[in-house]
Amino acid sequence: MNEEQTLIPIEQKQIIFYDDELTTVVVEGARGRVVYVPIRPICDILGVDWSAQYRRTKRDPVLAEELTPCVVIMATQGQPDQRREVLCLPLDYMNGWLFGIDANRVRPE
Repeated sequence: MNEEQTLIPIEQKQIIFYDDELTTVVVEGARGRVVYVPIRPICDILGVDWSAQYRRTKRDPVLAEELTPCVVIMATQGQPDQRREVLCLPLDYMNGWLFGIDANRVRPE
């Protein structure tokens, strides 16, 4: 995992991922502006086990290097929005991460 400090986004957006809403963040850093995607919500959407996907990501030398904690603002019903630290991958690495998910483990719907 990236040993740098938790990234603080300069922008946060909601996008649609297979009819579900997903948060993305834009971070300004040494590589310029980079879009990061929290991976746990994708695991929840796909119905795959988060802890197994986390372990798989940590074993991959490329993905493990890019896995980075980011702060996101999560909306909660009837309560103030919460700041949460979530593990993210750069958008450019999401295809590689998704290819590693066994399609037989994904929810049919």
